[in-house]
Amino acid sequence: MNHTQRPRSNTPTNHRATLSTRQLVDLELGLYLLRHLRPSAPPTALPDLLSSAASATGQARLTPQQHKYLHRARLLLAHVANPNHWQALLDAYTAAPADRLAFDLSRDHSRFAEKSVGFSRNRIAVLRKMLA
Repeated sequence: MNHTQRPRSNTPTNHRATLSTRQLVDLELGLYLLRHLRPSAPPTALPDLLSSAASATGQARLTPQQHKYLHRARLLLAHVANPNHWQALLDAYTAAPADRLAFDLSRDHSRFAEKSVGFSRNRIAVLRKMLA
């Protein structure tokens, strides 16, 4: 080993998953959409909702406002329609400091809820405006 190389440690490093601002907005926009279109669905259901084939049968039950939300979300969130990518974002969101998030997300990703107070409460209004 030369003097410019550092010795490698055999102990694993514990990196916390981090989200960029864009990823955070995408994730919370997706959760906001789910909350308004499929309130009982788990957070993992977003890729199916964004898929035009999967949502064609459910679209008949949507209000005109919900149709508008879904069409805009498909444009804004097309890149998170991949289930593996969405799952990675959910994992990072779960590991993020809870006081900076607009939603409470269960560790097993089976449920989520909008926070009513805290640092991010105004972000929900911004998300609504993004889809309106």
